Amino acid sequence: MDKHKTPTNHLTRHTLRGLRSGLLGFYSVMVLLVLLTLAWITVRDYHQAIAEARRSDQSLARALDENATRAFLSVEQAMQNIAEDLDRHGGVDRADEYLMHLQLKDKVRLTPQIRGIITIDANGNIHSHGLEYPARKINLADRAYFQYHRNYNTTQAFISEPILSRTDGKWLIASTRRINAPNGDFGGVLLSGMEPTYFLKFYESLNLAEGVSIQLLRSDGVVLVNYPFDESKLATNERQNDSLLFEQLRLKRHSTQTIKSTLGKEQLLTFMVNQSELPLIITIRHDLDIVLAPFHEQTVTRILMALGLMSIVSMLLYILLRQIRHVEEVEGRLFLTQHTVDESPDLTLWCDHSGLIRYANKSLANLSGFSRQELISQHFVDLFAEMDDEDWLAYWHRLQEQKQISIESPLQNSQGDKIPMELTFSLIKFQREAYVCCTARDISERRLAEQELRQHRDQLHEMVQERTAEIRTVLDASPLAIMLSMNGVVRLVNPAFELLFGFASSDIIDTETRHIFNSPEQYENIRQKIWSRIATGGVYRGETELYRRDHTPFWAMIYAKALVAGDMSKGMIAVVEDITSQRIAAQSLRQSERLNRTIIDQTADGFLLIDADHRIRDVNHSFTRLLGFSRETLIGLNPQTIWGDTCTPFFPADLMNLALQGHTTKDIELADQHGQLHPFLVNSGVVLDEQENIEYAYAFFTDIAQLKEIERRLVDAKDAAENANLAKSSFLANMSHELRTPMHAILSFSEMGLAKTSKLELPEASHLNRYYERINASGKRLLVLLNDLLDMSRLEANKMSYDKGKHSLQLIVRMAIAEMGSLLAGKQLQLEFNEQQEEINTIFDKARITQVMVNLLSNAIKFSPSGSAIEITVNPVDLLENGEPAVSIEVRDHGPGIPENELETIFDKFIQSSRVRMGGGTGLGLAISRQIMLDHNGQISARNHPDGGAIFTLLLPVNSAS
Repeated sequence: MDKHKTPTNHLTRHTLRGLRSGLLGFYSVMVLLVLLTLAWITVRDYHQAIAEARRSDQSLARALDENATRAFLSVEQAMQNIAEDLDRHGGVDRADEYLMHLQLKDKVRLTPQIRGIITIDANGNIHSHGLEYPARKINLADRAYFQYHRNYNTTQAFISEPILSRTDGKWLIASTRRINAPNGDFGGVLLSGMEPTYFLKFYESLNLAEGVSIQLLRSDGVVLVNYPFDESKLATNERQNDSLLFEQLRLKRHSTQTIKSTLGKEQLLTFMVNQSELPLIITIRHDLDIVLAPFHEQTVTRILMALGLMSIVSMLLYILLRQIRHVEEVEGRLFLTQHTVDESPDLTLWCDHSGLIRYANKSLANLSGFSRQELISQHFVDLFAEMDDEDWLAYWHRLQEQKQISIESPLQNSQGDKIPMELTFSLIKFQREAYVCCTARDISERRLAEQELRQHRDQLHEMVQERTAEIRTVLDASPLAIMLSMNGVVRLVNPAFELLFGFASSDIIDTETRHIFNSPEQYENIRQKIWSRIATGGVYRGETELYRRDHTPFWAMIYAKALVAGDMSKGMIAVVEDITSQRIAAQSLRQSERLNRTIIDQTADGFLLIDADHRIRDVNHSFTRLLGFSRETLIGLNPQTIWGDTCTPFFPADLMNLALQGHTTKDIELADQHGQLHPFLVNSGVVLDEQENIEYAYAFFTDIAQLKEIERRLVDAKDAAENANLAKSSFLANMSHELRTPMHAILSFSEMGLAKTSKLELPEASHLNRYYERINASGKRLLVLLNDLLDMSRLEANKMSYDKGKHSLQLIVRMAIAEMGSLLAGKQLQLEFNEQQEEINTIFDKARITQVMVNLLSNAIKFSPSGSAIEITVNPVDLLENGEPAVSIEVRDHGPGIPENELETIFDKFIQSSRVRMGGGTGLGLAISRQIMLDHNGQISARNHPDGGAIFTLLLPVNSAS
């Protein structure tokens, strides 16, 4: 829309005729515009999808932070009175255990997120327990929270990392407080154990989108709760993964950014530090591939639509002509509509998704004192100052579902005065864009009337409010649903009750309590049980099925107590706890037990279970099938009576040794009922009871007879291969020696022939001289090949001898350059080597390292184009792969380089690069060079330079460098 109104374009008949004739000329341009529009929409939707995910995750993080804050503050409130009583007693040791047990039990019952509350004396022993009496005397002095409170004299609560309880073996988050003796000394610790499952139930109830994971962290990065639940990550520290990133996010307090997960996937990480003083952090990870899945589907759909559009492009001219006529009609109607809105007495404005005002009518300009031009440059929250950007985004999201919202908020005019207004938001889509149309009405007079009505109401309810003020404070802070009823009528409910039953307090108060029951008969039955129990001052506790406002049933635990014992007219207070998930969990546990039994019976591995007295309690079908014993024969027997000491490795005499060593696998042989031995791979372990005593021990037996046979064949094959390799090395060594003797004679006679023919002046002397040169050159090349074969055979046989001493690396380079000087000159290659560098000395065999250097320089010459350069660099500081210090020599050429998949294979015997066609060779030089470097505890490697060419690097350790 325009800033003030949408102008009406009156097209003449001549203009329309010209437009029609121009459509054919713009045919190709139109196709291009379709493609550009498709690309623009795709980019826009991509950014919108990312932004929407960020807003959603930030809103979720705030909700999770609020939930965690309420949970921990409720725990601290529950601990406050107990801590004050213990301080008055003078410490944990001076309190009465039974009275303290009753007090702790009552607190546990009223606080669902607490599994148990205990007191710990100054020596670390459990003094009293809210779940049992008398309490087991377990020492907890080694716990981190106990040592913290013993060392620091502070009464602030301490949140520990998740720990396994020593009383029931379950995970808990300990919230603890220090108890002081009268003289200020350490008097013990008060501990509340929070259930991680309390948070997990809340997270599950949120019906989170796929790919969302949640972590509740302590401010130092320790994982308190994670969802989906992964027990292995509890108590780990997220800060250790990337401490710098963690600190940056913690200082920002709340932010969302894109990161890569440990699996390489891109994720949105939302990081929020607790808004209160609690040391808590909420992190939410959202997989980007799942976030962008709708975007990808929409992109594919648009592409298909574009293709379809191209196929029917011949129809567009006719459609556009009709559209032009339709636009003329629409513009006429739009002008009338625009005029009506401009002159309307109601305030009307349009905003885009960011809250920027795109249109404002005259009534809004008159009431606000701003001109229409000034209004267009403002945001919605600038006019309605009691709202912020987060509120605007929340209303925008609600409009996507509800389409229309009504609220009340004051309008701040140009003089700063606030005028109460009733706002009605409607979501309107115009030209593929979504806008919020806001209609506002002045409700100043209505507010005055409402204020007078509230004053009358306040006077009438003043006495009631005095009576219920204290109860309301407790009810609002409680996470459990609480209801106050009098004579069968609901008088008061807390927010948790509204959330649980789906009733607003205004809808349920002053209605009969039977509305939350399935039928009048059920209500009367439960009512009689409750009143018969609480009439004498008792507390009713029972399970029943209740119904929400939408008539969905759920199982609840009801706790009821009369406000005044013996006086039913004063009413009663009832606490309702949703236990549907507990009942489902119990059913799931029974199903899990049946599933485990089925899996054990159907598995191919044998299974054997014994008790603490080494008597067999259970075996599966596979075990009896593998060894031929019947189940009835084995049950009740000691395994040693059948297999003797063969059982000791997996069932030792003292099963506690098995518990200490953990799950291990052992290779044993057991005899079947006929005495024949069968090989097995055994995995054994123990099952502990609540006191961490051994209750059962078990073992799984995997039949490895076929694996044993395969292993035997592999050993035979390995021996045969090693014998063949030794025979090959021996053959190469013998052949090398046998061929070297006649080769030396050939070289000697060819050199003698060269000397004599060079002195003759006969015409045929030049031909003889050329023949002798060819014989000599061919013999030298063959001698190099024989030397390489001999060196390789020595290296394979481990018979290569080295004369190691302290030498200069620069000397080795100069010797190699001198030896290859003729080849460098023949290809007109420039050699770049810093002769002025300080000499670097280390321990090596000068002849062998020179041989390696000559091989590398020969390869560089072979692959370098004529007229190019070869660069040699000596580095005094480098590192081996194991991190040890080293010195290095690098040789770089400017040739074609080495294919990436051949950077390692070129060091294998008889293997050359696929680009060796231009040179030649045996494929042994680099293999010999690598073995020589390995014998020096060094390395040789190759890589490609980004600007072209290959780089070979020699690394020698500097354990004796100077």
